[in-house]
Amino acid sequence: MATPSSPDAHLSSDTIALDKSAIVAFASRFDPQPYHLDAEAAEQSIFGGLCASGWHIAALATRLVSETLLQNAHPFVEMISVSELKWSRPTFVNEQISVRIALDASLSESPIPDTRAQSLQIDVCNGEGAVVAQMSATAAISAEPAPEAGQ
Repeated sequence: MATPSSPDAHLSSDTIALDKSAIVAFASRFDPQPYHLDAEAAEQSIFGGLCASGWHIAALATRLVSETLLQNAHPFVEMISVSELKWSRPTFVNEQISVRIALDASLSESPIPDTRAQSLQIDVCNGEGAVVAQMSATAAISAEPAPEAGQ
């Protein structure tokens, strides 16, 4: 059985770069606002430049969280809930994002069989380390230990 994390454990992810084509492709499908689709319109917007949708940032953050948990012997199964999501600044073309994860107390109840619920506090950061979004979430972590690397 996987060992519940000690409270206050912190993990950091790799980075993901956001290029113009990825920003526009996501926005075209899911959040078609002018400041996500057209550089000229974005220059005239409150953001002052082409920036990623907050939902794009949230989706990429979820990916980074799952990868980081798995890489650190926390066998991630799925995100159970996001109780809070706040965006604090835009993420522009050619910026990178990463996540810093604080593992809060492991919860005893999970709606997913054979898992435990792990509370997470997540800072989504740009390449300079500035927080662009924050999430409070709960992840289902497998009760089975993570396989050793190379097995």
